[in-house]
Amino acid sequence: MNDMPDQIPDQTPDLTMETTAPYDRDAIFHADGPINPLFITEAIRTLMRNLPIDPKEPPAWANRRMFCALVNLAAYHPRDETEVTLAVQALSAYHAAAACFRIGMNLRDPNGDSTRHITAACSAARTFDSLLRALERRQAKPLSVPVGRPPSRPWSDPKPDEYMDEMETRCRHGDLEPESQPDPQIAWTPEQRAAFEALREQRRIDKENEGLDIANTEGILPGGGMILMENPTPQQAAYMGRRLGLMYKREIEENRRKGITKMPKIRGIRPGDLIP
Repeated sequence: MNDMPDQIPDQTPDLTMETTAPYDRDAIFHADGPINPLFITEAIRTLMRNLPIDPKEPPAWANRRMFCALVNLAAYHPRDETEVTLAVQALSAYHAAAACFRIGMNLRDPNGDSTRHITAACSAARTFDSLLRALERRQAKPLSVPVGRPPSRPWSDPKPDEYMDEMETRCRHGDLEPESQPDPQIAWTPEQRAAFEALREQRRIDKENEGLDIANTEGILPGGGMILMENPTPQQAAYMGRRLGLMYKREIEENRRKGITKMPKIRGIRPGDLIP
C-alpha cells in the first residue's frame, strides 16, 4: 500500500513578500534611537570639531558642510558605539585629505610646501580607505544592516541652519558656564589706527633693543641695520649680535609658516656685510 501523498506541497518561499520592515538610517540621531543618545551627541561634537571650517566663509556654507557630514555619518549605518567611532574617524580622515589637497593644489607656484601638503593628503586618503574597509569587515558579520532597501520617498528641503542650531543646543546640555556675549564692535578712526600702529611699532623696537646702549652705539642705519665693522665697539658688537638673533628668529618663523621645521643654517659674516 502506497502511503505517499499524491501531491507534494510547494515549499518554495515567496520572494515577493517583504521580509524586513524599512529602516530609518537617521534613527541614530533620535533621542530614542538604537544607540545611547549621549554617546551620539559626543560623537557629533567630535566630528564637528574636526571639520575644516573657514572663518571667512558664509555661515550657511559651514552649516551645509556640517549637515552633509552628518548625512554621511548616517549613510555608514553604524549599529553600535564602536562602528560610530570608526565612522567618525573615517569622515575626519576624508575631510583632512580634502583640506590638504586644497592647500597643496591651490598655491600659486608649486614648491616643497605644496608637495608636502599633497603627500599628507594622500596619506589621509589611504587612512580613510583603511577605516572604511575596517567598518565594512565589521558590518559583514552577523547583525549587519537589515536586509532590503528603504522604499523611495520624497526628500524634503533640508534646513541646515535650524538643524545645526538644534544640535548646538543638544551639545551644550549640561554646560554650566553662561553663554558669552559678543564683544562690542569698536569703530576706529584713521587717526586712532595710525596712532596705535605707531605705538605698537615703538614697543616692538623698544623690546628688540632692550638692554642695549643705543645712545652710545654709532653706525646704526635708518632701517635698524648696521654694516659689520672690523673692530666694533662693545656697544656695536652687542647691537649686531642682537640683530643677527632677530634675523634668524624671523627666518625660523617664516619657515614654520611654510611647514619647514628644519633649523636654518648659521651663515658666516665678514667685515663689510650688512646686518639687517
